[in-house]
Amino acid sequence: MIKSMKILLITCLAVFMIKPAPGMAAKPAEFSVTMDMLRNGKLMAETTFTFSSQGDQWVMQSETTGVKGLAKFIGLKENSVSRGDWQGDEPRPLSFERNVKAVKKMKWTAEFDWAHSEIRSIYPDGESTLPLEPGVVDESTLGMVIRLGLEQGEDEWLLQVLDEDEIEQQHYKSRPAERIQSALGCVTAYAVEKIRREGSTRYTRTYHAQDHAFVPVLIEHGKKDGDHLESRLKKLEIGGKTVTPGPDCT
Repeated sequence: MIKSMKILLITCLAVFMIKPAPGMAAKPAEFSVTMDMLRNGKLMAETTFTFSSQGDQWVMQSETTGVKGLAKFIGLKENSVSRGDWQGDEPRPLSFERNVKAVKKMKWTAEFDWAHSEIRSIYPDGESTLPLEPGVVDESTLGMVIRLGLEQGEDEWLLQVLDEDEIEQQHYKSRPAERIQSALGCVTAYAVEKIRREGSTRYTRTYHAQDHAFVPVLIEHGKKDGDHLESRLKKLEIGGKTVTPGPDCT
C-alpha cells in the first residue's frame, strides 16, 4: 500500500501547476488545491498543494497528512518543495525535495545544474549524477507539459522524467472528452492515461477539467487485481478566490 500511495502522491504533484498564457509577461496565478485521497473508496489522507511565484522564480509545495485508517495509524506525513524558473513560457526545474514519514522516514533531493548540464540526485538507496538535457522534467513540470498540450489540442506525449537514479521515458495518451461529476460540478474532462508495458495490470489516469484551466479533478491509480487509489478535488482557489461549483450532472 505504501508504494501505491507514493506513486499517487507523485502523480498529484506532477499535475498541479498553472501556466501563464503564452506571450504573457505577468506571473502565473497563485493557487491552492485541496484533495481527498481514498483507498478502495475509503478516505485515508488529505493533500494540499500551493503554488507561488515571484519574478521568474516559482515554488510548488505539497503537504499530505493521514486522516483515517492505516494512514492515520502509521502517522503518514509527506511534504515536497519544488523550485524552478521560467524560460520564456516554459517552466524549468531547479531543485526538488521530498520528505515522507510512513513507518520510517524517507528523503529525496535533486539539484538541476543547468550551467554544467547535470542533475545531482540523493535518494534513500544512494545518490547519482545524471546528464541534464533540454526537455528533462521533474514531477512538477511533467503535468505542466501535458496540460499545455491539452490546451493546444495534443493527445499524446513522450517525456523524459527524472526518477531518482535515472531519466525515464514516460508515455501518456489522452482519451476523448467525457462529462464527469466533481466538486466543481459536472465538468468536461479529458482522462490522460500513463501507457505501460504490454501485460501490465497497473493503471494511472488523470481527469483534466477543460473549463477550469485543465486542472485535475480526479486522479486514479492502482492494479486491476489489487487496490484502487484515487485523489478527488475537494477545493480549488485561484488568485485567492474559491472557484464556485457549477451544476451537477443530470
